[in-house]
Amino acid sequence: MPVVDHIDYTPPSPRIYLHADTVNSDVDTLDVYREIRALRRTNESHRKFDPVIVAGGNVEKIPGVSYTLPYVQLLHGCRIIPYGGVDHKIRVIRDTFTDDGLAGTGCFDRSSLSVEVDIDIDFSRVEVRIVSTGSSLTQEEHDQLMSLPTAEEILDTET
Repeated sequence: MPVVDHIDYTPPSPRIYLHADTVNSDVDTLDVYREIRALRRTNESHRKFDPVIVAGGNVEKIPGVSYTLPYVQLLHGCRIIPYGGVDHKIRVIRDTFTDDGLAGTGCFDRSSLSVEVDIDIDFSRVEVRIVSTGSSLTQEEHDQLMSLPTAEEILDTET
């Protein structure tokens, strides 16, 4: 499903226009970022302009324990324009903010639309935690487990 219909890089207000397939759906702005990156990689006309969107995350919060979730940031006054052909809802499922101090619904510009678009911001406000995958056995439990005979040893004694 395409997410981006087209991009207007014109300063001072670049705009990312969402595709009709986003009507009444979840919109992950990380998918928007990926599509724009792909366009910039494959289409030289998109590289004539500064990037208008970046993604990040996995920034260490507590060393070796927790990291930030992935996020998307709009740059240089860029805003996202929802599809304008029909009244609809979209649910944004990624932390999205701008480099000029806006977040959530502030990242969207509905002023040029003649239809009503309800934007629901719904992403987990959690952090990524590193969980040790080592055993939770005590040393004594480990030693007891290791002293048990293996399946091969049991089969050898039965024959």
